[in-house]
Amino acid sequence: MDVRRLVVPVAAGVVAAVAFGVWSFTTRHSATPDVVEGWAMPNTTGTAISLHDSNDTREGNGYEIAGAWWADGDNAWHAGGGPTCVGTDTAVKTRVRLGIVDVQAGGEGVDGPRVVWLRCLD
Repeated sequence: MDVRRLVVPVAAGVVAAVAFGVWSFTTRHSATPDVVEGWAMPNTTGTAISLHDSNDTREGNGYEIAGAWWADGDNAWHAGGGPTCVGTDTAVKTRVRLGIVDVQAGGEGVDGPRVVWLRCLD
């Protein structure tokens, strides 16, 4: 067998493997959430909260929590379905810790902060 006939296909395979590795590395995305704590007040459906710095009447920041993983007092994590441990009573504040990722959709969606996990501290 002529070894020279194998050089071109092997070289092409090596180039393709390197190109795939570079592409895979440069298109891989990950994010580390910012962790914040505060007092959460839910909307009536429990899908969004207003997060406050303290347990008083100051204005808070609004966050969508539907779909976020959450943990309550038993320290068990739950998939993002149904009302979370924050509940649906709009008059009750619950002490929480949130993991928030700032999403930049690049024209393919809505930019802004997303709650990726929620833990009730009370």
